[in-house]
Amino acid sequence: MVTRLDRTSGMLGADMTPIRMPPEAHPLAGRSLPDDEELWLACVAAMAAAGKRAAQPLYGRAAGRVILGQGAGGDRTMEIDRACEKAMEAVLSVQAPFPHQLISEESGVSGSADTLWRVVVDPLDGSLNAKRGLAPFCASVAVAKGATLGDVSVGYIEDFLRPHTFSALKGFGLISAGAPGEIIDPERFESDLVEIVLLEAGRPDRHHFQYQDLSAMGAVGRSQDMRIRQLGSLALSLCYVAVGVADIMVAAVRSRSVDLAAGLLILSEAGGGAATLTGEDILAQPLDLGKRCAFVAWRAGLDGTEIVARARGLREALLHA
Repeated sequence: MVTRLDRTSGMLGADMTPIRMPPEAHPLAGRSLPDDEELWLACVAAMAAAGKRAAQPLYGRAAGRVILGQGAGGDRTMEIDRACEKAMEAVLSVQAPFPHQLISEESGVSGSADTLWRVVVDPLDGSLNAKRGLAPFCASVAVAKGATLGDVSVGYIEDFLRPHTFSALKGFGLISAGAPGEIIDPERFESDLVEIVLLEAGRPDRHHFQYQDLSAMGAVGRSQDMRIRQLGSLALSLCYVAVGVADIMVAAVRSRSVDLAAGLLILSEAGGGAATLTGEDILAQPLDLGKRCAFVAWRAGLDGTEIVARARGLREALLHA
């Protein structure tokens, strides 16, 4: 199933052509944010800031690389993971505006499933980068009114090494899109050229595709300058596609909801789209810690149907283990 995510940011018209708007015509101009989501937005922003402070003395250092065991999501937990999560959960415990269930990559699931709200946290997306002192890595926090990715209503991602945040409220577009006060250039979405394809892949021995196979993704809008980049942070990769810094992202790994929840909402509110490589509805994925879907994502202005067809043509090679 191809999922064309809801376009509500106001950047694109119904025919997918860019709209150039003066500041007073921004989608949020004169509109009040929903009270509940605005409270959650303030909470998750404070959580991410606390995680960033906790990471500062630990990234790239021996103290941060100490392995403590295995997290609830199945990956090894390092001291830097623990410190970020502890700092973020301390803020959540004090500032959460409503009862909630917490789904966190390190500590797992806590709280009642009967509550309306779910808070989905990856306290350190890009842990390997952080371990080695390599940019980028970030915190990813989402809040949902329900149990699936499609129920996410607040998304917030903060880059831990730069003063960049990406955030969105469902139905209200992007709230922040990088550096403070940064406004997305609509010309990024006018061209159908594919120049930057971001790749999220696992260990090399778990993939059997040839590098040249990825050139199929550039055939949507062929550019002689097309290049493949792997950042090491799935959440930030989604943000860069959302704001048009990159054109396409291919996640050739089965990804968890904690990795996707905030980034997919941000992509959606910027007019982008996403689809699994295996045909399932990506927005129906439950908010849990299971590794479920490999997927492709694209920025606004590109032909999602063509992108999905080409990505699924690579499925066997990308996902072969």
